[in-house]
Amino acid sequence: MVERKVYNSYAFSENEDEKMHTNFDIYNKELKPKSREFYRSKQPTEEEKKQFTCYECIRHGYGHNAYRILSNPHNFSTQQLALICDSGNLCFGYRMEGGNIVIHTD
Repeated sequence: MVERKVYNSYAFSENEDEKMHTNFDIYNKELKPKSREFYRSKQPTEEEKKQFTCYECIRHGYGHNAYRILSNPHNFSTQQLALICDSGNLCFGYRMEGGNIVIHTD
């Protein structure tokens, strides 16, 4: 479990550089090693689902990308899952759409 604060929607805020570096540090050191992105043409095996947080991009749109979480064996929070899907960024934030995570890209 990640103990440090993940910053959501920090673009154009006070200390945005510090928030950006914190998010990337959390992602690279704590979340990325435990996660894998998959694609519709290649789905994770049951073993991969047990070992890694697995996700796939299900939609690209204007100013957003939508992701489906396929497994979450580490019990990451929704905000941590969003950070994984956005590769450590989250500067423009995210929203939930049903059970999917929608990352705002601008």
